[in-house]
Amino acid sequence: MSSKSVDKVSQESPLELYKGDELHPEHNDDYLRENERWATEEDMSLLRHVGDRLPTAAFFVVLTEFCERFTFYGITGPFQNYIQNGYQVPNSNPGAIDGGQHLATGLGNFFQFWCYLTPIFGAVIADQYLGKFKTIVVFTVVYIIGNLILTLTSIPASIHHGGALPGLVVAMIVIGFGTGGIKSNVSPMVA
Repeated sequence: MSSKSVDKVSQESPLELYKGDELHPEHNDDYLRENERWATEEDMSLLRHVGDRLPTAAFFVVLTEFCERFTFYGITGPFQNYIQNGYQVPNSNPGAIDGGQHLATGLGNFFQFWCYLTPIFGAVIADQYLGKFKTIVVFTVVYIIGNLILTLTSIPASIHHGGALPGLVVAMIVIGFGTGGIKSNVSPMVA
């Protein structure tokens, strides 16, 4: 092929290269290759119509993603007050740890960062070891354990004995792992 013909091809758009019957009547970007033709109405009527149901697992995957996102945004909202303000302080917002704004903002940002970093680990575990569905199940259990840790360390007895802050940090790490395992595998399947 000469350099003139290469230059000519590179300057022409696909629409100029394929004209007439080669272009799809409704989609100008679509064209025929060699030995192809467009499907006619008769061709379409002769095709088998195969209706299929959505697998049950798909509903559980969507439900898992819904519950994970609902829980994630449900717990991240109160973190600022929970960390910043003290427990049962008169004339104050509700809270538990009394760590101030710096600690509250720092831990909140760490949690967000951790939850966006861990999907890398979740993807590797799914691709190399467990597969998508098993990874979703395992990390859903991890997520539930993290929520259980958060709940048990935020009860009044735990707050009075100083378990609120360490429990929160451990819960954030465990929930972050759960988020990573779920998010990295559910989003590609549901999207």
